[in-house]
Amino acid sequence: MYKDLIASVLNHIGGSSNIAESTHCMTRLRLEIIDVSKVNKPELEKIKGVLGVIKNGSQVQIVIGPNVSNVYKEFVEYTSDSANGGSSAAPVKSDTNTERPKEKTLTKVMNTIAGIFNPIVPALAGAGLIKAILALLVSVKVLSNQSETYLILNTISDGVFTFLPFLLAISSAKIFKMNTYVAVAIAAAMLHPTFLNFLTEGTTQLHFLGAPMNLIKYNGSVLPIVLTIWFASYIERFVDRFTPSALKIIIVPAVTILIATPISLIAIGPVAQFLGNNIAGFISILFDKGGIFAGLIYGALYSVLVVTGMQHGMVPVLIDGISRVGYNFISPVSGSANMAQAGAAFGVWLKSKDKNTKTVAASATISAMSGVTEPAIYGVNLRLKKPFLAALIGGAVGGSFAAFFGAKSYAMGGPSFLTLPMFIGEPGNVWLVAAAFVIAFITAAITTFIVGFEENPVEDN
Repeated sequence: MYKDLIASVLNHIGGSSNIAESTHCMTRLRLEIIDVSKVNKPELEKIKGVLGVIKNGSQVQIVIGPNVSNVYKEFVEYTSDSANGGSSAAPVKSDTNTERPKEKTLTKVMNTIAGIFNPIVPALAGAGLIKAILALLVSVKVLSNQSETYLILNTISDGVFTFLPFLLAISSAKIFKMNTYVAVAIAAAMLHPTFLNFLTEGTTQLHFLGAPMNLIKYNGSVLPIVLTIWFASYIERFVDRFTPSALKIIIVPAVTILIATPISLIAIGPVAQFLGNNIAGFISILFDKGGIFAGLIYGALYSVLVVTGMQHGMVPVLIDGISRVGYNFISPVSGSANMAQAGAAFGVWLKSKDKNTKTVAASATISAMSGVTEPAIYGVNLRLKKPFLAALIGGAVGGSFAAFFGAKSYAMGGPSFLTLPMFIGEPGNVWLVAAAFVIAFITAAITTFIVGFEENPVEDN
């Protein structure tokens, strides 16, 4: 179904042999390229089905949209066939001595964060939607929060957040190239009921070989397990290097667990938990005290973060906030920025005289209102320039409104009109979020219509 798209992509990145690694996130195909000089970005952007192309060091991000998972499946099959001599676009041989450009530190950090958190977002979003629907059913008195049905559904929706460290251990192990099951074993030790029982009984500190170990409830935590697996991956590689091959299967995992787990429980976990608490506290203070200005700045800049891929850096903060206190202040603001992109695309639909542009703008508007903004950003607003600026203005206005009234999100997910149930919590909160979204949409649409743009008709492919 996507063979033409994939063949065209391979032709303009130097073939399948020029790909060191391929992954995908919610809307983008992410390719680690061996020789970036062979990547033809202008031609990639012309491919039908490609919404945009972003180059970050040796990584090329090809924006596909919500169908990216299906494209990725065929991409993996297609490139595998190519490598095995099957029929496909001929891969270009690349010089194995070609030195790949070093990634900038910030880019590397963002790519690492994306690699760890993107795979678990669907589980978090799914559980979050169940929790939001449950809150809706309780608010309209269809279901009692004292009933056994509520208890079961609430437990189901809470499961992924309670045992979040296990999911993070799996995804972190893949990124840090560590044995996945050893990583999960370390996470299991940190969440063991024995430690929780001590906490329940009032014991807050134990001693390991004389060293004090502060007991912490790691259920639902984010930063402690990620840093723990990062540390453990170095221990594993170091032990593996000096262990005879015949003993690796026993010695390497045993020594890794024996060294990494106590050190994590004594030092890494508590320090990471302290950092997490302070980051969460800073965000709360920023929106509590900064109010309208925090919403204005973040609402205006969020779409820029999406374009650069840096929005992934906020995912741990969102997850951490919901795991710790049950809500975050950020999603209503970022959702306003998303709806502003929809509004700007709608403004283009109203203003444009070109039939193809109007068709693309209409489709992009609906997609963005559902939470998928890439078609609006890359297919319409950024291409026409001024509508993108109008969307930034809309995001700032809507974000200011949301922050001023302290709007919150109680679940994970892509903030949009379609996912309004995730904002059901305190009385009136969901209506404040809906109002912020409408304000952002209308502001961006009106600004786009008034300011206008230079017609740049979409090619009819």
